[in-house]
Amino acid sequence: MCTIVGDTLAGYSDDVGGRVHDLLGTRCDPYVNQMLSGKGFDFHCHSNLTRAILPFGLVESDVHDVLNVFQVTGLNKDGQYYMEPCPAKPGDYFEFFAEIDLLCALSTCPGGDLSAWGWGKDSGSDDMLDCCRPLAVEIFKLTDTSLLKNWQSPKYATYSGVHGLKMPTFVA
Repeated sequence: MCTIVGDTLAGYSDDVGGRVHDLLGTRCDPYVNQMLSGKGFDFHCHSNLTRAILPFGLVESDVHDVLNVFQVTGLNKDGQYYMEPCPAKPGDYFEFFAEIDLLCALSTCPGGDLSAWGWGKDSGSDDMLDCCRPLAVEIFKLTDTSLLKNWQSPKYATYSGVHGLKMPTFVA
């Protein structure tokens, strides 16, 4: 789908082994928030992404796994998921080359840089909003087509099975 071509935090790792830009964690959503805090909150990443894709004819179930750009996540020594404050500074970036047409929806974490993050009665508090940081998005148009000299469009997967199911045989 895409190839990462630039990342100023590519080598970052915290003391436990957590990294930046991962697929490990999912997005927060109003369902879990309601369950844990007893409160409704419609501005988690899941809701933000749902609102972002609606104009393109997509629906909530189309919101897929997220790429947690600029979030530090990992598993601690007990195998528990954790998140830590983001180490990004102004000027840090994450850049990719789209191998196919992509619809990218962006949500900045309502927990900001995660320095004041938490679930429960204080989720969505002003302290969390105070640590939100701006993100910039730039879309580049390739002007030097010689850069694509050896590039090939990704091939479709050749898998033609039916996931272990047998198709029925119809007899006339």
